[in-house]
Parts: sequence; C-alpha cells; structure tokens
Amino acid sequence: MSPEHEPRHIERRQSALPPIGPSANLPVVEASSLAIGWKQGRNLQILTRNINFQVAAGHLIALVGPNGAGKSTLLRTIAGLQAPCGGSLSLLERDITLISAEERASLLACVFNERIEAGYLTVWEFVAFGRYPYTNAHNRLTDEDRRHIATALALVGMERFAARTFSSLSDGEKQKVQIARAVAQNTPLLMFDEPTVFLDAPSRIEIFKLAERLVQEEGKTVLLCTHEVDLALKTADELWVIDREHRFSAGAPFVVARSGAIGRAFDLPTVAFDVISGTFRAREPQR
Repeated sequence: MSPEHEPRHIERRQSALPPIGPSANLPVVEASSLAIGWKQGRNLQILTRNINFQVAAGHLIALVGPNGAGKSTLLRTIAGLQAPCGGSLSLLERDITLISAEERASLLACVFNERIEAGYLTVWEFVAFGRYPYTNAHNRLTDEDRRHIATALALVGMERFAARTFSSLSDGEKQKVQIARAVAQNTPLLMFDEPTVFLDAPSRIEIFKLAERLVQEEGKTVLLCTHEVDLALKTADELWVIDREHRFSAGAPFVVARSGAIGRAFDLPTVAFDVISGTFRAREPQR
C-alpha cells in the first residue's frame, strides 16, 4: 500500500507503564469463583456464578451456550468492559479491574458481532486502527506498524483487498478484515464474539481454520464464542459451556460433551445432542 493511503493522524505513544506479555509460566487469563452480570440500580443482577478456568498461552478456547446464557457478558467481563460481580479475574496474573484501558488494549483484542459502518475507509486504513494502542495524534505510522498491518492482512488472506473500501466487502470478507485489525493489535489474547454469525457454511469453516492458524502459527491464545458446536468440538483445545440454567463447565471438548453439559445447554423436545457422533439428532418420537 502506498504512503498516500495511510492515515496521517497516528503517532507513537510512549506508555508510562512497563510492557507485560505472555510467559510459559503464566496463565493468560484465569478466573476463580467468578460471578458475572450487571448493576441494576444499587443491586447486582447475577447472570452466572462459580466460573472457574485457567487458560494457558497458545490455546484455542470455544465458548458455547444458548442465547441469553451469558456468553457475551463473560467475554465483556474478561475484556474489562464490565466489572466482575464477584470472585476474581486476572489477565497475566494481574487483577483485570486494576489494568487501565490503555494497557488492556496491548494485552487483548476483541471482535464483536455487531455490524460495523466504516464509511469510505479502505481495508488497509481499517486494519491500521489495530495499531492505535501504540500511537497518538502527531506522527505517521512507523515501519513496524506497517509490517504488523501487512502481516495481519496476509494472515487472513486479504492483502489483495487493501485498497478496497471496507463497505464494498461481503460479510465474510468484512469479518476477516475485522480479525486482521485485531491481529494487527498484536496482543497475546484474541476474543471473537460469534464471528461466524453472518456467514455461510464454507466461510464458517474458514474462520475456525483461521483461529487455528492464529494459535498454531502465531502463538496466540484465542477465545471464540460460537453457536457452531460441531466445529468447536473438532477444533478447540478446550470447550466452555454455559447452559440454560447459567451453569458453567470447562474442559477438554469431548470430556465436557460426555458430562452432559452440551445437552443441558441445547437439547430440545425434538432435538438432542448425540455424544457418540458429536452432532445434534432428531429425537425418535415416543409411541
């Protein structure tokens, strides 16, 4: 991409905080007796409690559950956008509530499932916003910033679209570009909230394969919230489930499946999760 296409309002920001990053000896994110929800007046509205997990670096975690169970609330709490309602939550062994928004932006990046209107921004300019935590309003992007942007676009297979406007892309292409922006942010933890929600079947598989590459090739820890239970079982290193009763389960995917947690989350009178096949099947009508 030529320099004239670059945003010119971005400069290197010097943080007063010492940089921190992942270590083989530190869990990337950890929760103990965590409760999530929100404040309603002076009262806490608890949605899910007794959440316990410890996520190691370089793992793909899939979070599944029915609508309204608390998946997005959990992601927003981990991201520091909502305060925990109880228990403890730490990012690289630091209390999430004590990490500033500026520093969190260098530790985790999020892609939420809202449709984004980006006006006439090009794909390159959109991805460049992933470098915002490291810049301010006076100087141009550095060579290092441009390298991160180019690498992120190549990783998601969108380098040929750099000069296209974001608004001209298909839903699947927009999702890849949003992921590229998060990758360009260069954080140890990436969180994707239902990244396949607007996509067709081949594109959904492609997003899961991309998540795998981010873990295996880039060493990222990826937390992916999804309704694609079958893909989660085949792809994830660990599965988290929040069921209809707002109970939280975590562990190796098929261990969690055999525990009945997926059935408790999704089974209907006419459809049930089959542990043997790892898919949902129609229930036989009772005679």
